[in-house]
Amino acid sequence: MIFNCNTMKTKTFLFAAAIVALTSCGGELPFVSFEEKDFCAEAKAELPSATLLDSLSYLVGTTEGFEMASYGNLVNERVFKAAADFAKVEFSQFEEAAMSNFSENVPEGLIEKFEYSPALLGEVAERYSQIPAEERTAEQIDSMSYLYGVLLGYQVHDLGVDMERVRKGADDFKAFDTEGQFESFIEVNFEGPEYEEYAAQYEIKPNLFNEVYSTYFEAKEKAKMVNYEQQGKNFLKKMASGHGFKAKEVEYTKYEDGVETKATSKILYRFLEKGNGEQVAFGDSFGVTYKGMHINGDVFDEGEFPVEGFSEGGLITGFTEGLLLMKEGSKIQLIIPGELGYGEGGSPDWWSGTYIIYPNEVLIFELSVADIVKAGAEPAEEEVPAEEEEEIVSEQVEF
Repeated sequence: MIFNCNTMKTKTFLFAAAIVALTSCGGELPFVSFEEKDFCAEAKAELPSATLLDSLSYLVGTTEGFEMASYGNLVNERVFKAAADFAKVEFSQFEEAAMSNFSENVPEGLIEKFEYSPALLGEVAERYSQIPAEERTAEQIDSMSYLYGVLLGYQVHDLGVDMERVRKGADDFKAFDTEGQFESFIEVNFEGPEYEEYAAQYEIKPNLFNEVYSTYFEAKEKAKMVNYEQQGKNFLKKMASGHGFKAKEVEYTKYEDGVETKATSKILYRFLEKGNGEQVAFGDSFGVTYKGMHINGDVFDEGEFPVEGFSEGGLITGFTEGLLLMKEGSKIQLIIPGELGYGEGGSPDWWSGTYIIYPNEVLIFELSVADIVKAGAEPAEEEVPAEEEEEIVSEQVEF
């Protein structure tokens, strides 16, 4: 994730988040929080309104009611009891346990918080689907209802919906969809006078789900963009006045309304280790080890790569300028403003529809360089071991 978007040929995906403690040259960085409760005021103003969240909650309920109906005779009370139980557990712990199907590394006491082990969902659902509706026992319906509720809690955990309103939507669906109208109206895209009469029973028309969800998602993303940018600016300003960082002014190309202009910005840097080798310069070849972090400490990329004939372009500007400060054997920490990083475009994650790097995001990098070969110098030849002569074994064959 240090390559210029115009030259990067492969996509890089999120690594597991990690908090990095730095103990040299200024100590730990004062990482910020990107949790919604800690958004800056400008970002909170962009979050979905209470009215929008209420609409989404209710419409999630109607669509979940439809999904629940596909299982047949689930008990809403038990479904939402399980969803409430799920809300009491630590999501990261639950997800970690789910990755191993609750077979190992299950945090102590996690499963005991549920009336049925979440690991049983697949087994119970498969058996449930094979039993005719009229033959299902009360216990089978209860276990399936509860485990579906655990799954529901997992699916909506990051939406911030009001589960009481979700339940109201599901209860309404169950009361009003007495003849399977919902499914038939989906097939005709909720058109026709019959649908209007059916939809009038709901507080919000079920066919508005996609529109409401899109508006909600756009508002959430806008709030994140504002938060990443504004908190980044505040972080950059704070680091510029302490923690042992120095500033390097950098000229970069700026585009406004299609017009190219030159502007200046600054990267902040501090050495974690001082190198005594050759100074990096354009034309050199060397190896780079790097780690890229958001300002909350989460690692978004790390690794190593060779540089052949170091030149401008190919890497993001702030990364290039940081390398030019280094000597072989040194390790540096950089704070790069958005305009010297991924700029207004950020780095989209095409799979999720969000971003790996948000537009104008301030980034932290740690990097080190090794094995510098100066421009024009011949690289040291590797000693190739002499090939051993094959021993020829002859056999005497008797006829």
